[in-house]
Amino acid sequence: MTTAPSGRTSGTATEDTAPAARQQLRTPVAAWAVIGTLFLTAEAVVMSRWAITGARWFPSGAYGLSPAGKLTVGAFQALSIAGALFSIAWPLWLCKQRRSLTIEAMLLVGYLSAFWLMPVVNYSGQVASYSKYLIATTDWGPFLPGWHGPNPDTHPVPLFVGWFALAEAMLWVLPTVWGLETAIRRWPNLSRPRLVLAGLSAAMAAELALEPVMVFSGGYIYASAVPSLTLFAGHWYQIPVYATVIASLVYGLIPGLMCHYDHHHPQGAPILRGLQTLPRRARPWVAALSVVGMAQLCFLGLTVSYAVIAALGGVVTPDLPAHLR
Repeated sequence: MTTAPSGRTSGTATEDTAPAARQQLRTPVAAWAVIGTLFLTAEAVVMSRWAITGARWFPSGAYGLSPAGKLTVGAFQALSIAGALFSIAWPLWLCKQRRSLTIEAMLLVGYLSAFWLMPVVNYSGQVASYSKYLIATTDWGPFLPGWHGPNPDTHPVPLFVGWFALAEAMLWVLPTVWGLETAIRRWPNLSRPRLVLAGLSAAMAAELALEPVMVFSGGYIYASAVPSLTLFAGHWYQIPVYATVIASLVYGLIPGLMCHYDHHHPQGAPILRGLQTLPRRARPWVAALSVVGMAQLCFLGLTVSYAVIAALGGVVTPDLPAHLR
């Protein structure tokens, strides 16, 4: 007599929870979490293959650098380490202050995890180059499907200027968030397009301050660029204008807006919509995966755009120093 009611109750519960589970899977946060999981899976496959069969340190040496050149490139490496440490410390401090996993910390993890996509920029030829004088490993580009870029034996990926450099996206995010907060305080009824313009202006200011340091020091340069869209075209220190705009969007505006919406809107950042419908224990993990998905997709867009633009109209600069070839 008790079995039938029990069975009916179980069936009803299953029928009630099934639509709720399907609804959870249709939320933005779930979709982005799936994208993040796919990126991390691909990353694990590529990097494990490289670690097993091709990983090694890049040979150290001066590669024709003068003493002054060594000092300049070495100073840039030291600045990169300092920038990465600050970029890691800021989100950790916010987590401690708020006693929770903040979106800034999730963005840090997301951009850091995207380092494996760096060789995409040189997918079909040399577009960007690091100084061989920096502490570096060999390139894992050949382990990406279809990759036919520079020889990994002659093309390094620096440890502090490459592997951990994407942590420094926070150096773009912080001034962008500040610019958005300042704009909202001054103009409380600011329209969405003008808010985006304010964020882009702040991100561009950060980019214009940081990019020349990287390029003029010789730590990282654009070996190939479209001359008509490039400052100092034809020289090893050339700076493509389109790269400046794309970097401002990817490192500054997009993550900056995510932080802004998470701080000021009841529903939080757009990619995290639907998070409250999930079990409490799953929320931090799903949120982190969704931000990883966004960050990796944005960085993939950056590397693909650099590669495609250079392939369509780029010209390799003829005066590359030996340490940048």
